[in-house]
Amino acid sequence: NTRLIFTKTHATSRDKTNMATKSATSNAITLKGSAEIVREFFGYGINSILYQRGIYPPEMFQRTQKYGLTMLTTCDEALQGYINDILSQLKEWLVQKTVQKVIVVISSVATAEVIERWQFDVECDKGFTETSAPAQKSEKEIHNEIQGIIRQITASVTFLPVIDTQCAFEILIYTDKDAAVPQTWEPSDAKQISENRAEVFPMRQFSTKIHTVKAAVAYRNEV
Repeated sequence: NTRLIFTKTHATSRDKTNMATKSATSNAITLKGSAEIVREFFGYGINSILYQRGIYPPEMFQRTQKYGLTMLTTCDEALQGYINDILSQLKEWLVQKTVQKVIVVISSVATAEVIERWQFDVECDKGFTETSAPAQKSEKEIHNEIQGIIRQITASVTFLPVIDTQCAFEILIYTDKDAAVPQTWEPSDAKQISENRAEVFPMRQFSTKIHTVKAAVAYRNEV
């Protein structure tokens, strides 16, 4: 009961302060508050992957502070707008509790072969609603868990093969079958790495007690 979808439409630029939106002010977390924390994580996480894997040149990124770390986010308005459009729709699906996975696919421009596949499994408390009593978890604890994933993305250059070809990226989202899908999103195949060539590196996870995100990266083994 899944649908795999992605967007090809690049949007106009958005307000650059979007990614720095304050996501929580206390230990009480509502459904929408949890969705915002997860959305914000994916904003920084996607940017980190694009920077660390050299998909875009370093001059397209700027330094900012988040989660107690120095983060790099794109300063290219077209790319920023594209990512923000995806995150905006992702947040809607997170509130509706219809997201199953978010995938960042890196593929060769020349051959279209998938080189890396960053997979984030999303679990949610299906019984939690906007009228439920808020979940209780401190912002500090959540940020510490997110920090662990971001540090692993940063360290990925030490264990992932060097990317020596021009690459592009796509963001795929698995949703429940009954999720409402905007017309700008289209069905996609799973963009898997060629059979018997994939090595998988499990990563850390974080939880808001409403949504849980479990990370892993698969890469093409050339041996």
